[in-house]
Amino acid sequence: MRLGRPARAAIIGFALTLAAACSSGGGTTASAPPAAASGGLEKTKIKVATLPAIDSAALYVAIDQGLFEKEGLEVTPQVVQAAPEAIPMMLNGEIDAMFGNYVSMFQAQDKGTLKLRILAEGSRAAPDSLSIMVLPTSPIKTPKDLEGKTINVNVLHNFQELALTQVLKANNVDPASIKYVQVTFQNIMPSWKGGQIDAAYLGEPMVTAATSTMGARKILDPASGPAAEFPISGYVSTQEWYDKNPRVAAAFQRAIHNAAKLMENNREVVSKVLPTFTQIDAATAATVTFPYFSSSDNPVRLQRVADWMLEARWLTKAIEVKSLMSPTTSG
Repeated sequence: MRLGRPARAAIIGFALTLAAACSSGGGTTASAPPAAASGGLEKTKIKVATLPAIDSAALYVAIDQGLFEKEGLEVTPQVVQAAPEAIPMMLNGEIDAMFGNYVSMFQAQDKGTLKLRILAEGSRAAPDSLSIMVLPTSPIKTPKDLEGKTINVNVLHNFQELALTQVLKANNVDPASIKYVQVTFQNIMPSWKGGQIDAAYLGEPMVTAATSTMGARKILDPASGPAAEFPISGYVSTQEWYDKNPRVAAAFQRAIHNAAKLMENNREVVSKVLPTFTQIDAATAATVTFPYFSSSDNPVRLQRVADWMLEARWLTKAIEVKSLMSPTTSG
């Protein structure tokens, strides 16, 4: 399959999103730390590790729109290719905070690698942003037909598999019967066409491309039913850093939330920044499907991630997510 430059660029962006990873409600109710204006920030310059993926766009929108500046902060992004790279950087004090997927962060918390503090939620899966698809000649017609079949994931035991497991159960499909294989992004299409995988786990714009050029059929939306608005990634620091910098943390959270509010009804502000930190060009940025960006933090929806990880035995003990979250200081 040959794709034009815009489609290829957007696909690269999708791949980076998965590599990195791999309903709305009210915010937390704990009392908030004092605002920056009431006592001054503990520091004004911070470094935040980010990923070259659409999911981290709120950070760049906040910079571009002067939202951090309004809070008295100067934020410098430091791009890494995968969240685990940033954890030792954060522990060593090379960066103040990082953007990463919750599955990896909760695993690090569970193993005692770090004591985690969630500064602000980041991205959530949007409808049709991910799809389980089959080739037109495939005998797979319904979700039930996926039992016993092989499906690709970018990273084993991460958010793709976690979300799909719940959706499979909701569709009366035995998740234990699915064989997941780790396939690099570049090898998805060859593996699919070659029969190494029975169904492909794709995201836009690959879904549209596979439908229009190959006649592929959608079988299931991994971001539907129990996995609707599944939380993928967020901004985190260590608990030690947070204890030393509560006003900075509150200012950072407000800027991220305000960026997300702006992004909800203004697609252009997102499209403008994407080419500056991803390999998505301007033409593709204008049409690519975005995840949801969180303008408030909700411990109930985020608890799903930890609960599902415990159910999957990816954690050794339960995690009370609310205890890891910063008080919401945004309006």
